[in-house]
Order: sequence, then C-alpha cells, then structure tokens
Amino acid sequence: MASLDNKLHTALEHSLGQHLNEEIIRRGWDYYRSGQVLNVKQADEETLYGAVQGSDVYSVLLDSDHFRYSKCTCPFNDYCKHMAAVYFAYCHSLDGESAAKAAYDRILGVEEKPQRSVTVSVPKFSGRHVQPSDDAPPEEWGLWMEAEYGETWRSCRHSLHSLQPVLSALKGTTKHWDKRSQRLHWMSVILFVLDQAEQAIKTVDTFSRYYHEMSFLRMAEPWVEHYYTLALELEPSEVTGQVRSWLDYVAGYAKSKAVKNEQQLFDWTYIYLAICERMSQNTEWYEHELDVITKEEHRDPGEPVNLTFVHTAAAMLCFFGRNDEAALAHFGRTDFQRSQKVIYPCVAQRLEEGDWDVIGHWMSFLHEHISKVKNARTIGPFMTLCRRADTDQPDEPRWTRYMVEMLPHSYSDLSDHWLAVKKYEEWADLQLLIGMKPDDLGIQNVREVAKVAPSVMIPLYHQSIEESINSRNRQGYRLAVKELKKLERLYKAEKQADKWERYIAGIVSKYQRLRAFQEELWKGKIVT
Repeated sequence: MASLDNKLHTALEHSLGQHLNEEIIRRGWDYYRSGQVLNVKQADEETLYGAVQGSDVYSVLLDSDHFRYSKCTCPFNDYCKHMAAVYFAYCHSLDGESAAKAAYDRILGVEEKPQRSVTVSVPKFSGRHVQPSDDAPPEEWGLWMEAEYGETWRSCRHSLHSLQPVLSALKGTTKHWDKRSQRLHWMSVILFVLDQAEQAIKTVDTFSRYYHEMSFLRMAEPWVEHYYTLALELEPSEVTGQVRSWLDYVAGYAKSKAVKNEQQLFDWTYIYLAICERMSQNTEWYEHELDVITKEEHRDPGEPVNLTFVHTAAAMLCFFGRNDEAALAHFGRTDFQRSQKVIYPCVAQRLEEGDWDVIGHWMSFLHEHISKVKNARTIGPFMTLCRRADTDQPDEPRWTRYMVEMLPHSYSDLSDHWLAVKKYEEWADLQLLIGMKPDDLGIQNVREVAKVAPSVMIPLYHQSIEESINSRNRQGYRLAVKELKKLERLYKAEKQADKWERYIAGIVSKYQRLRAFQEELWKGKIVT
C-alpha cells in the first residue's frame, strides 16, 4: 500500500484546516464521496492538480508550500469546497477511503478515540464540580473553570472551535451579576480561554507552528478585542469589595502569563497593560500595582523571569503616573527590540500634549537606541515622530538632524517630509545626494517642484543627463535628449536662456566624439 508524502500531506492538511471553515470542508467531503472529483495528480513534491465536476468542470491547484497560491477556476473568490474534494480524492488514490476519512476527521478536529477531556460541542457543564456561589472569591471560580474545562485545549489540534462554546457557557454563568463584577468575570473567562489556546499551540510541531499561529490568532481576535473593550469600560472610582478582588485577580492572571520567559501566542504584556492604563486613575490601586510589579524583578532566581516585561510594565505605570524620568529609566533596562512598540505611542502622546522638554528626553532616548541598529524596518515609527516634531516645532534643528543621521534608511520619509513642508531646496539636495533621477521621483512631485521652484530642479537634470550620456548606449542618449528638453524649459522658466545656451554648447563640445549622441541631439532638435 502506498503511503502519503508526509511533507505534502501534513502541509495541505494543516493549510486546509487553517483556511477553510468546517462547512466548506464538509461540502468538499460530500463532493469527494459523490464521485465528483474527475481526476487528481501530484505534479511535484509541493503541488496537486485536480478537476472537479460542479455546475461546470473546475480546475484546482493546491500548493502545499505556499497555500495562498492555491486556486480554483470556480466563481467562488476564495478557498473552496473543490480544493477540499481534490485533497480527499488524493488521499483516497494513495491509501484508500480510510485515509481520506482519517484526514477529514483530523481537519475537523475529530479524535479517533475519545479522550477523557471535557466535551465542549454543547455549551453545558460536565457536572463533576459544583459551580461556586456568586460571592465566592475569584480564585475559587478560577479553580472551578480549570476543573471543568482545563483539558479543552487537547481538542484544539487544528483550530480553536472547541473553545467558543466554553467561552459562551462560562460567560452565561454570570449573566445575572452586577455589571461591574460581570465585566471582570468575563475578562477572566477570556483570559482562561486564551490560556487554553496557549497550551494548544505548544503541542504543534515546529514545521506547522507558523500556520497554526496565524489560524489561532485570527480565530481568537474577536475574544481579545472584546477583552480590550471590557477593559475600557472599567470604572477606576468603583473598585471596592468584590470588584477589587476580581480586578486584582484578572490583573494577576495576565501578569503571571506575561512574566514567563517563553515564546507565547498572545501579547500578554498588552493584555496586562490594558488594565493598568484604565486603572491608573485610581491612585491607591496604581501605587499598589507599581509596587507589586517592581518586586517581580527579585523573584526566586531558579524561576526564569521576563525582565523586559517587568521593566516595560513598570515604565508604563510610571508613564501613566506622569513620571517620565522613571519611565525612561525602566525602558532603558528592557530589550529595546521588544519594548520599542510600547514606547512609540508614549512619545506620540507627549507630542500631542506639546511639552517639548519632556519630548526632547523621549526623542533623545529613541535616537540613542535606534542609532545602534539602523535599518528601514526599525526607524519607520521614529521617522514618523521626527516628522511630527519638525512640523510642530520647525525652529528646532534637532528633528531634522535626527532624520538626516538615519540616511540612507530614512530617505523615503525625509524626502516626503521636505516636500510636505515645502523645503524644496533641501529636498533637491537630498535627491542629488542619493543619486535619484527626476523620472524616479514621481510625476506629480516633479511637476510641483518645477512649478514652484524650478531652479532647484536644474542640478538634478544636470546630474541625470551626465549619467544617461555615460551609459554609452543609444537608449541612454535618447533619454539624455528627453531630459535636455525638460531642462531647457526650466532654464527658460527662470529667464536664463543665455545660461542654457552656454550649457548646451558645453555638452555638445564635451561629447563631440560620441557620434551616436550627436545624432540624437540633431534628431531631438536640441542643436540645428
């Protein structure tokens, strides 16, 4: 009996599970079972071809290495049932119907042998443990959720579908609660479900982890967004009694995940900081949380701690409390590559407030760290901040200096900025420095500058014309003549016809030995 190509089989199975919803998978299975797959062929180690009889005959291509290139000629403008049908037919062609059925079950997350894990297809409780009372402490609720649904992650091999009914059921237990307590309970439920997803991703092999991460994150996105919405609804002034207990529990849950020094699916730092930002208006809670987070640095040495998270969280709490000096001190102790995405919004907020002394300290901090690892990817947000600062405070030369020091990586941002603020001379000097041709600068940009400040375009055309001539081929000569015509218009716009005559005479004399170039000058009527 033939066996499936492991790489092709694994990749396609994971990709189908990731990109196709259950209904499309089931319809594809029905197409396969009803014999509507006319043929299937493995073209190479990464590609399957097939034909499926639908309302018409459709051709299907499945690319296991780059699934986004997979396509079908049917009218449905997305991954479709015909793709699933071709895959099942391929499994059948090699190992029979049992192989196709096994693949179908795996994609849908159906286990061949039921595990001891909790059944979650119906949103109800197993009844093994008594639900806590409404006034029970949040820790008791957490233990109960773990006992009831703590094994759900085992049924999340290919998707997080099994977690949705768990989320709905757990939220349903507190529908009658006071809104303040219910909000925090729901936040804890969401964190519990996200934690289940974290455990599920750990079981995925390295080869397919990337695809699973994309799938899991996409499915969990509404849950995370709901969590952030609930966090924004928190009332800083109403944190007493049971509400305070739940608040501390939720913050502690997120913090316990973020402080772990391991690869994780979700950004637990942001999840934790969402609470901190909202609750920072409550002085008592804020001071207590800042004290707690700073103590995390001194944990048991045998327990690995994510110090970047600890100092990022402490820095953000200081920022929320308007202690910018302490915030910068904490950020200075983080891994900048990991913490920078948190820093940029802080600086943007201070820019909105217009406190230039404080802004100067933040921008100096960013400049110092970014200068060490200059590349186009890392400087983008910093350039945005520099452009905003230079627009709001044009008399401060530091912002322009920062942008210039980042060249050549900052070229695009700096060029756009100088055009936006109408510094045409500086813009033209930048193009000369980089060696840009007028044709590379965008028709609208060139027209704008040529209309307002034609003189700054003249050196650009001089440089470009020389470069075109020095290419020593007919195409380059024709381009040079084309640019000479544009240059002539610029000289005349500046009422410098005499300079144009001297310039063109010099060009003709300098390159008189280039017969082909001289011919193009005559054809273009530059000389007569």
